[in-house]
Amino acid sequence: MLKGGKQRQLETALAQASTYQEWLSVAQALDAEEGLMDWRSSDASAFFHEQLIREHIRQMKALRLSKELEGLAVLLQESVYRHLGELNNPELYQYARSGTKHIVTEYLDEVEQVMRTLCEQSIPNMSEQRKLELFEQAERIYGRPALMLSGGAAFGIYHLGVTKALWEADLLPQTLAGSSMGAIVAAAICNRSDAELDVYFSQQMESIHRHALRWRSPKAMWQHRTAMDEQQVFDHIIANAGSATFLEAYQHSGRILNISVSPTRTHQKPRVLNYLTSPDVLVEYAALASCAIPAIFPPVALQARRADGRQVPYMSTETWIDGTVHGDLPRERLARLHNVNQTIVSQANPHVIPFITHRRQRGVRAFGKYVVSSVIHTGSAELLDIGRHMFNKTPLSPLLDQAHAVAAQTYLGDINIQFPFSPKAYLRVMANPTAAGLANYIRLGEQATWPQIPMIRDLTRISRVFPECVAMIKGRIAATV
Repeated sequence: MLKGGKQRQLETALAQASTYQEWLSVAQALDAEEGLMDWRSSDASAFFHEQLIREHIRQMKALRLSKELEGLAVLLQESVYRHLGELNNPELYQYARSGTKHIVTEYLDEVEQVMRTLCEQSIPNMSEQRKLELFEQAERIYGRPALMLSGGAAFGIYHLGVTKALWEADLLPQTLAGSSMGAIVAAAICNRSDAELDVYFSQQMESIHRHALRWRSPKAMWQHRTAMDEQQVFDHIIANAGSATFLEAYQHSGRILNISVSPTRTHQKPRVLNYLTSPDVLVEYAALASCAIPAIFPPVALQARRADGRQVPYMSTETWIDGTVHGDLPRERLARLHNVNQTIVSQANPHVIPFITHRRQRGVRAFGKYVVSSVIHTGSAELLDIGRHMFNKTPLSPLLDQAHAVAAQTYLGDINIQFPFSPKAYLRVMANPTAAGLANYIRLGEQATWPQIPMIRDLTRISRVFPECVAMIKGRIAATV
């Protein structure tokens, strides 16, 4: 279908938007131009039971206004259990740019109001302590979101734009995980308080230390058996993330930092370092280890800081390498450790993004890309698995094990924000950015995040209300003691 002049102008304005509010305003106008606002206004959907949702909205509102709190609590539990599986369907966010159907927003608005009402008001025959127990139990059952930042060398700088966009939309999860460059960005975020992050994102991003990479001379490459100087990237980590143990970072920011590292010994599983599993490990060494790509940087011996301030080796007989080798996105471990039920993935791995560009596209062409990428992904993993068995216990065995681990991984989450694929960008993937290049990476991250904000806001909404309610009830209990 040919596009009209107004539609082309709006698409240009959308690409040039400098803030989310500007982007959203243009997206709404473009949706209206294409008739998609009518789709949003209609309750009809193949993905959920619209009549039952509308009835539940009416019932919850009536019970809330009449203060029938016992019946309201029962209806809330039943309704959320019935509908959230349907409303979490990503397909609902694949049509209009500015958001999904209005009935979904209305339903979530009412659920949030009901939760706050039950939290704030006294419920007959229920003590505050019992209410706290029920809210905490519901919070554990429902889970929490996590932001996972992939590796990506220089491409990973765009994670700064992703986190900035989420922070400004008040959607940055408490739990963050990172590998390689994603680990450096996650460490920089999780070692800053809310007030420090406000200043960081509004005033300090232009002064970020940009020089992470320094190539060795050919003689030094031969001598060290690695291509780059690890001290340079370590200085970059310290300049941007500071020095702290995982526990200190958590206590300072309230955010949970997770960094993926892989042991160099064969038959050892990758680890996720955080304030629970390794509270005394120094974040800067964990981030350095997560950057240690074989043949690019040497393996890293982790360091810890004791209560008396002394720095000591951590697992002194082990050395560690880039977490992307065996576990770029440690979803299962985050679910077990932190009760994560929704994963937001910022994906910038150069070997991944060419094969996921079709994910938000529709039509025959997108289907063709999906088939081709699936065949390549599955076929390469199977071929490497065959190679592992054929060359087992040979000098090629470690290399084939690592290649298979990379090929066999899943690189996507529940919600995906991906670095835009551009062949020319690969010329700069192993280079330090200029000041203009840094600003461009951040802008790309913001632009990639804005279209996902409506879905992120909706899918994480209930899990974001629980901590507020729990804190409010605890505050009232403490005030009466």
